[in-house]
Amino acid sequence: MELKNLRTFQTVVDQGSYQKAAERLGYTQSTITVQIQQLEEELGVPLFERVGRRMVLTEAGERALPQARELLEAAERLLECGKTGSVPTGTLRVDMAETLLCYQMQPVIRAFRERAPQVRLIVRSCNCMQIPQGVRTGACDLGVGYDMDWNREALEVESMGSYDIVLLVSPDFTEPDFTTPGQRKAASLVTDEPDSIFRRRLEAYLCQREIELDVTLELWSIETIKRCVMSNLGFTYLPRFVAEEELADGRLVELEAPISGVPAPALCAWRKGRWVTPAMELFLSLLREALAEGEPLSAAASAPALGPFSGRACRLK
Repeated sequence: MELKNLRTFQTVVDQGSYQKAAERLGYTQSTITVQIQQLEEELGVPLFERVGRRMVLTEAGERALPQARELLEAAERLLECGKTGSVPTGTLRVDMAETLLCYQMQPVIRAFRERAPQVRLIVRSCNCMQIPQGVRTGACDLGVGYDMDWNREALEVESMGSYDIVLLVSPDFTEPDFTTPGQRKAASLVTDEPDSIFRRRLEAYLCQREIELDVTLELWSIETIKRCVMSNLGFTYLPRFVAEEELADGRLVELEAPISGVPAPALCAWRKGRWVTPAMELFLSLLREALAEGEPLSAAASAPALGPFSGRACRLK
């Protein structure tokens, strides 16, 4: 069984198509097709089926994927034999929460590139529900995000400190009361996707207080959310570090409410039982230095830490 065919199989799954896998690996699309066909012939089962324009895993492909990843990890571990003391090599795939990636990770990534120039670093922005799934399946080597009840039975999880999550508004915002229960507010929540940990926490809090809103503006960029809030199109709920400059110069204001200032734990995870490569070790050490031990973190010691909300059924209009 050719390792290159297993690597192609893994890449097709991670990239979502033969074409993107070919671009990633530097092959032609016909080469990708041939390698997958060779692997399917060896295994005696189809690994993919076409659904619309996408290639999705068959049931046999789902079973084969984790074993293929394990074989590739074993091959990578074997290649590291005798390299003690040398610089890390290979590929490191890291999935991160968008807020951490955009506002906290640049020093970590820069230091990693300087100290591990031979490692191919692939960083993706993902939500905090996708991250542990990617770690479990092997789609990424490390996952960095906020705790959404990550399964400790399948994952090794390390705390990286915590960050205050706050209500942010424009100075011209006219509905500042998020404490009194039973309100109907002429205000819009400006937020990201439904699976966002911050959105889930806030919506659960609003439901508990029976606070109803007129509109929810669902956007997919933290910077766009901030700009809309600064334009007084509504309010949002994000880590304080996301808006440090805007808070300092008065373009945004932090509201006082029981939900505002509550810390969210930041975590790093990798699959339990897998080999921690030298590249992973280096990235972890840089994360510990920058997050768990660094000064940017500002946990609100006086505020009760809220665990991950399972969220009762309640949709905001």
